[in-house]
Amino acid sequence: MNHLFKKVQFLKAIVFSVCFILFFSNPVHADSTGQKLLADLEEALVSLADKVRPSVVSLSPYVPPSPSIRRQGDQSGAPANAGSGVIIDGAKGIIVTNGHVVRGSGKVKVTLLSGEEKIGTVLGADEDTDIAVVQIETEMPLSTATLGDSSGLKIGQLAVAVGNPYGLNDTLTFGIISGLNRENVNLSRYEDFIQTDASINPGNSGGPLLNIRGDIIGINTAIINYAQSIGFAIPSNIVRKVVDELLEFGEVRRGWLGVGIETVTEKIAQQVEGKAGEGVWVNSVFEGDPAHRAGIRIGDVILRIGGTAVDTPNRMIRLIGAFSPGQSVNLDILRDGKRKVVTVKLDNQKKRPDKVFKKSLQDIDEPSLGVEVESLGGDQGIIVSRIYPGSTADKQGLKMGDQIEAINGRTVLKVIEFKDVLNSVLEGGEIHVLVLRGKGKLRIELTQKGLN
Repeated sequence: MNHLFKKVQFLKAIVFSVCFILFFSNPVHADSTGQKLLADLEEALVSLADKVRPSVVSLSPYVPPSPSIRRQGDQSGAPANAGSGVIIDGAKGIIVTNGHVVRGSGKVKVTLLSGEEKIGTVLGADEDTDIAVVQIETEMPLSTATLGDSSGLKIGQLAVAVGNPYGLNDTLTFGIISGLNRENVNLSRYEDFIQTDASINPGNSGGPLLNIRGDIIGINTAIINYAQSIGFAIPSNIVRKVVDELLEFGEVRRGWLGVGIETVTEKIAQQVEGKAGEGVWVNSVFEGDPAHRAGIRIGDVILRIGGTAVDTPNRMIRLIGAFSPGQSVNLDILRDGKRKVVTVKLDNQKKRPDKVFKKSLQDIDEPSLGVEVESLGGDQGIIVSRIYPGSTADKQGLKMGDQIEAINGRTVLKVIEFKDVLNSVLEGGEIHVLVLRGKGKLRIELTQKGLN
């Protein structure tokens, strides 16, 4: 009800503004002109809905007709999550949706606006951006939505979301773009979300976020459960790149630099003779990786990548990932108070097996440790790839780039071992972490008392 009230207030504000302007500009014609403007807006929204709705589909789990004779290892009948999708190539039957909607499935049931059901094949999915591509067979070209350009979006622009929330097929909601470049939402590795107050609910995932012209500006991906009117969409320009690579290669190929990084704080800025919030500080360099080969050192501050300024670790991760493996890129760095340019030839991120595991106590309904870990590959061990400010790990001194050797005396060399040990430790309450930092080792205690 509160959300509905806010929407009504928003629409009232529009009406009041229109009437206010018209009254003072030409009071005699205020009523008729104001009604015409509102009628034009209404007609535009109805036209948009008629144009786009046929291209939005419902996705649900596919159950083979004879599951008892399904071949061993065949994942085509594994359950998917209910969600939405949008057709971006009606001639070929190409649909884009969220990765989590089709996770674990080789096939999904696709329901068109007409009610016709088809079996869709999952051509590829990218966990790092939560984007997936599904294809259905079609004899006639299907209605197609156009992927727009999200680079010029502005806060305050009108936005329309279409999807199938709570099984209510063919639902359209209306709002504005509330924010841009949102990160640290912990939904995916590469976060650069559009924030909108257009209602996005469970089942909307994978559906399109549209501008007033009916172009796709984003793919709806999630909401914040504890807040009203806060939804997120993946920008269309990111979607386009991911879809193109999934169709061509079956995976997304991203550049890999091979460093541990963190935000430049006031304290770090004083040490490096830089500015707080400008660039990212290198706290570890992985031996043999591109950064190491190019001469990047611990203590360097990376200011620009390919000419684009860097101000947060997430932004740097996105920028590096936007380059192709094997591509050379110039890094503007700050070292010992002096600026210099270093050229790095990037590796393929896919060479980093078991690369990211996001695990916290929050995953099992407990407060969060606030730490993410990353594999160094094979049995070389794992390192801390992210620390959340204010978390238990942050307060107890765990740092990005720390190599975790053991938890409560148990050696951990792989991310899956970290997961297993941490899950067993949770019941005991005390967590003693042995880390390798630089050339020294230290023990860090994370106890239930220190949890937020």
